[in-house]
Amino acid sequence: MADRRRYTGTQRLQLLWSLSLFLLVGMVFILDRAVGVPASPLILALVLSVVWLLGLGVLGFRERQQWNKMVAQSSFSKQVGPNAADLETLVDGRSVTVSTTVPGLTAQTHTEVTTTVQEVDASFTVQFEHVKDSGTENGLTTGDDSFDEQFVIDGSSQNVNRILSSDVRTALLSIETEGTCTITGEHVTFEIPFTMLSPGELEQLGEMVITIAKQVEAVGRADR
Repeated sequence: MADRRRYTGTQRLQLLWSLSLFLLVGMVFILDRAVGVPASPLILALVLSVVWLLGLGVLGFRERQQWNKMVAQSSFSKQVGPNAADLETLVDGRSVTVSTTVPGLTAQTHTEVTTTVQEVDASFTVQFEHVKDSGTENGLTTGDDSFDEQFVIDGSSQNVNRILSSDVRTALLSIETEGTCTITGEHVTFEIPFTMLSPGELEQLGEMVITIAKQVEAVGRADR
């Protein structure tokens, strides 16, 4: 079952709020024409505009409060500067960053947890999409039913087998947050289709991308 946070992001709720008020305006004018309910268009427009803006503000404030709480209770700190990530922390002396992005006009904000792969000169892409209970319907399989049921795997089987060490397998299985882990010779990124994360989830994702990056580097050194 998909995580409901996929559908309850601020942009989605703001859109639902706007559509609800639009429908309310339509119902008022329909009633006015049908049964003569008095409604001044100017007053109605002013009242609904204020209510609409207040609703948008409350939803935006809710997201900011949750984000600030997540940062305050985790090891991540806010970054400043036009090219800086939103958040950053160190795990085993290595940088892990958190950025937010909106992939499309109708999409809600996504969260990306990223670390850099060091000293690996290779071009490849492997993805592990955490879907909780429908992984075996698509993608590669590993022979581990408990793993395959939780992940849709994309990439060459050779690269998947080399990356999927026991430590990486354990780190991925420990994740309860739905999202997609993309592994290349440059970065390990876990993209989540929402921003409402708990501090514990954020810490766990940071440790997970570091574990995978270390395995990619170990494989890269073995190839030299």
